Amino acid sequence: MFTDFRTLAETLPCGLIIADKAMNIEFINDFARSKILALPQDYQPSNLNDYTFFTTDMRRFDMDSCMRSMVEAGKRTFHKTLLVKSGKQEKLVYFSVNTFVQKGKKDLFLFNITDISDEMDCITHSPGTFGKGEYMIRNKIIGNDQKMQEIYRMISLAADSEVNVLVQGESGTGKELVADAIHGLSDRKNGPLVKVNCSAFSETLLESELFGHVKGSFTGAYKDKPGKFEMANGGTIFLDEIGEINQSIQVKLLRVIQEKTIERVGDNKSVKVDMRIVAATNKNLRELIKKDIFREDLFYRLNVFNIFMPSLRERHLDIPLLVDYFIEKFNTQTGKKVKGVNRDSLKLMMEYPWPGNIRELQNAIEHAFVLVNGNIIEMGDLPLELQSYSPARREPVTQSGEQNLSASVYYAESFKNKQSGRLKINREQLMGVLEMHDFNQTKTAEFLGISRVALWKKIKKFEI
Repeated sequence: MFTDFRTLAETLPCGLIIADKAMNIEFINDFARSKILALPQDYQPSNLNDYTFFTTDMRRFDMDSCMRSMVEAGKRTFHKTLLVKSGKQEKLVYFSVNTFVQKGKKDLFLFNITDISDEMDCITHSPGTFGKGEYMIRNKIIGNDQKMQEIYRMISLAADSEVNVLVQGESGTGKELVADAIHGLSDRKNGPLVKVNCSAFSETLLESELFGHVKGSFTGAYKDKPGKFEMANGGTIFLDEIGEINQSIQVKLLRVIQEKTIERVGDNKSVKVDMRIVAATNKNLRELIKKDIFREDLFYRLNVFNIFMPSLRERHLDIPLLVDYFIEKFNTQTGKKVKGVNRDSLKLMMEYPWPGNIRELQNAIEHAFVLVNGNIIEMGDLPLELQSYSPARREPVTQSGEQNLSASVYYAESFKNKQSGRLKINREQLMGVLEMHDFNQTKTAEFLGISRVALWKKIKKFEI
């Protein structure tokens, strides 16, 4: 009988997978192996959790938790439209899951996976993107805070134009990621993205780095060398720490913007260049203008479109999302299986002002990965400067039975306790809580501490 099933399964134009409650794969047909998961013919995958799926609003989908919820709720079927990476493509697939058979005391599930990319006209052919828009931005810049929603909108607007962009914000807030996203979403995405840290070079070296030089123009110039502006032809050049360049180079940069030409050091021949400039700084350029350090005309040429990146302390509710992201990143790099941080550590991270912003948070998690012993990051695993921080008001530590906490859970839980006593939550945040509870409205309402009627009104208000 099972042999007949295998024969039939291999002829179907859809993916079939049989897995137990722990997502261990007991059967997979060739379509699921080669077309859905893009695996070699002779490769036998062992666990479905080894593969990443996303919801249609670009959130990572926890298949394991979903199956557990299905069993606990006594459900026998489950349906979901998801995104799955397949080689250099990303496919839209329709998952239909059914309780298959009972094998002893082990639950078995039958996954029927249909590729609906062509029908929905949303298959893409460039790595790392699914359409042109928020998906790519959200893969580069993590955050659900209202300030970040505005950043996403500004990036999309900037990408649809050819104007120069000035990205401002404190060090470590992700200004370079904004440049990545603007370039990746623009019509110049197939051209080069060239990055220059203007503070990393002396005046002479920076001039040569940007504009290039000809042989013999200075000691050590043994051959002609193109500059970064020429290398960025047809694409985008990212000028980081633009506030560090001196007035001499500012004049030359102004000419590049106005005339779209450059002259190599030691040469008087003009070279045409076609590139889009995205500049970034952590300094107040208007203050530098008042001090005659930065040219006002150059400022207005660069500041055609301005994006200001908020500090991490201004969007502290995004910290748990970032913690989860970095834990996943370092799990992949180190082979460890860290699940999260304990509650006391996460509370401290939520209260800490993060003067180094996201870069400092990333370093803190990387530091913890060196010390962590087990699958939960504890207070002693964090850097000393973080451990020694003493905020004016610290919430009491919860009982031992509630110590360990997924950062995503804390993210949702943080909406409950507001000074007004009322729930304040936006559409993206509510979607996150609903997904965490498999869109079970009763459990979601209980978790948020509101009635089902109140939850229903919010769902209707946000048109979810």
